[in-house]
Amino acid sequence: MSKGSDNSDEPKTDISLYEFYALGINHLLVKAPWELERAVSAYHESFLTEQRCIGLSILLLLGEEQVPDSAVSTMPGFEHQARVSVNQAVFLRALKHYFQQEGIEAARADAVLKRMHSYLTDSREADVAGSDPLEAMAETLIRRVPPQSDEQREQYEKRVQKIFDYIEALVTRTILRRYQITG
Repeated sequence: MSKGSDNSDEPKTDISLYEFYALGINHLLVKAPWELERAVSAYHESFLTEQRCIGLSILLLLGEEQVPDSAVSTMPGFEHQARVSVNQAVFLRALKHYFQQEGIEAARADAVLKRMHSYLTDSREADVAGSDPLEAMAETLIRRVPPQSDEQREQYEKRVQKIFDYIEALVTRTILRRYQITG
């Protein structure tokens, strides 16, 4: 996952990593363009659930790049592991808070993070291997909600790319343009 650049000369408001995730989660779970307000089949509902998990996984992976150095500098030699742990803990706290605000049991956030785990793992492993992390996420989606045709498989792959494009724009053009993560 890559960082976007911001050429804005306007002063940015300082926010915490927690606030970054709260903004991102709100956009993804309340305002995501792929969500529908009409009734859907059980198959389609399963696909929507997976899209939410993919979106949240991408947000979490992009957030790893935003963890302040001060949060990981206390563990020399283990910066990457500390960055991942701090990032996941802050993300989970923001997700639990979102669910509580929506009247949903906060423990549901743990289940969502568990559901996201294979997307995160497959994406990271693909990145380390020099493969496309989004293709890895698409393959995970295909295993979970098998497409009913080759055409539908291609649509899945395009959808994963669209979700990434939406979230990357949300992070780089909306959140990071207005805010600076300081802690």
